[in-house]
Amino acid sequence: MSEPHLAPHRLVGRWRVTPAHVRSLGLGVLLVAAGVTLRRPDAVVLGAPLLLVALWASTRRPRTDPVVDAKVGHPLLREGQATTWQVAVAAHPDVEEAGVTLLATPYTTYSPASRSLSVAVEADGTTPATASIVCRSTRWGRRPLGPATVALTSPLGAFRWEPQPVSLPAISTVPLPDSFTARVAVPRPDGLVGQNRSHHPGDGGELDQIRPFRFGDRLRRVHWPVSVRTGELHVTATHADQDSEILLLVDAMHDIGQSEGIGGAGSSLDNAVRAAGAIAEHYLRAGDRVGLIVLGARDLPPVTAAAGPHHLRRLLDALARTTVADGTVSDEKRLRSQLRHHVAAGTLAVILTPAISPDVLAHAVGLSRRGISVVTVDTLPTHLATADIPLERLAEIASSATEHPRETRLAWRLRLLERSREMARARESGVPIVPWAGPGTLDLVLRDLGRRSRAPRVVSR
Repeated sequence: MSEPHLAPHRLVGRWRVTPAHVRSLGLGVLLVAAGVTLRRPDAVVLGAPLLLVALWASTRRPRTDPVVDAKVGHPLLREGQATTWQVAVAAHPDVEEAGVTLLATPYTTYSPASRSLSVAVEADGTTPATASIVCRSTRWGRRPLGPATVALTSPLGAFRWEPQPVSLPAISTVPLPDSFTARVAVPRPDGLVGQNRSHHPGDGGELDQIRPFRFGDRLRRVHWPVSVRTGELHVTATHADQDSEILLLVDAMHDIGQSEGIGGAGSSLDNAVRAAGAIAEHYLRAGDRVGLIVLGARDLPPVTAAAGPHHLRRLLDALARTTVADGTVSDEKRLRSQLRHHVAAGTLAVILTPAISPDVLAHAVGLSRRGISVVTVDTLPTHLATADIPLERLAEIASSATEHPRETRLAWRLRLLERSREMARARESGVPIVPWAGPGTLDLVLRDLGRRSRAPRVVSR
C-alpha cells in the first residue's frame, strides 16, 4: 500500500527562565548580601559561586529561536507495525540539550518504555539532532500518538524553550487480515470479466458441451475428432468467465469481549474487522468487486463495490475508522436506514456479526428471501459462546460483573438462549451461519449455495 508524504510540523515557542536559574540567582544574591552585611565569610563563599554561575548564564541568554520540526515516520500502519515519533533540532549555538516526552496511548507500546528521550544538540554542525521514540501499534483504528511535550535547554540550564504540547494528526492502523482462502467459486457471478465460471455460455476456459457448428462460431473452436467421426462440423462451447460482487456487512452495533491487540485475545468487532479484511483481500486478488457497509458506524459512508489493489486500501481505511455504536436511539435509527441499502442481483452478501442484534439476523433472512446469496459469519469469541463462563471473563461482558457476578452470568445465559433461538430461525429460513475459522470458512457454504442457485426457487420481490 502506498503511503502519502508526511510533512514535518514546525514548532513555535519562546525562551523562558527556568526555576533553577531564578533560585541560583536569588540565593546567590541573598547569601553574598548577608555575608557582607553580617561579616560572615562563609556565607560569601557559599553564595559567590551561585551568583557567578547565574550571572554567566544570564550573559548567554538566547537571542534567536531554534528550528524544531516534529513528525511521525509513517502515516499508515498495519497491526503490529511500528513507526517513530521524531523531533529534529537544527544546530543552534544557544541550545545544549533537547528532550521529548510522549503521553501514553491505548494499544501502543513504546521504546524506550518511559516514553522520554533526550539528545545533545551541536552548537555548530550541519546535521540536526534527532530524538526518535519508537511507537508500535497493536490494534487497528485511528490512533493519535501523543500529545508530546518538547523542551530545549540553554547551556547551564538557565533558559528553556518549550512550545505548547504537540498534537500531530492521528495515524491509521489498518487491520491485519487473517489468512483466508476459498477454493469454491461464488455461486452466481454476474459481472463482465473475471475468473468465476458463469452459468451462461460464452468465451471462457471451462468446457460446457460439444455441439454442432452454427453460423458465427469461431474456427478455432472446431473439435476435429468429433467432426471427423460424425462427418459434420462440431465446436466446443464454454462457460463465460465473469466477476462477482461481494458485499461485506460488518456489525458494529456491539463489541463483545475484551481486545488485547495483535497476538492476544480479540473481541467480536476485532474478529469481524480482521475477517472482513481477509475476505476483501482474497476476492480482490481474484478480480472480483468488493463493497463494504459497517452497520451502526457513525460518519462512515458505505464503500461502493469496485475492484483493483487500490480499492483494498480504501476498504482497509474504512475498517480502520470503524467504531462501535453507543447503543443510543440515534444508533438504532441509523441501523434501520443502513439496512435499506440496495443489493444487486447476483451479489454475495457476507454478514459478519456476533448475532447479538436481532435486526441484523432479520436483515440476513430478508436478503435470502429476495434471492440474494447470503452467508452469515459468527464473530462472537469462542470462550464467550458458552453458558459457563469463568469469573475472570465476566468483565468482558458487563462492567458491573465484578459487583454482581451471579446476576451477570444469569443474564448472559438468557441472552445466549435468545441468540441460539434467533440463529436457529435464521438457519430454518435458509441463511447459513458459520463461525469464523480462517481458510476454508466459506467453502462448504458456497458449495451449497451454488447447488441451491441452480435449482428452481420462489423469491419475493
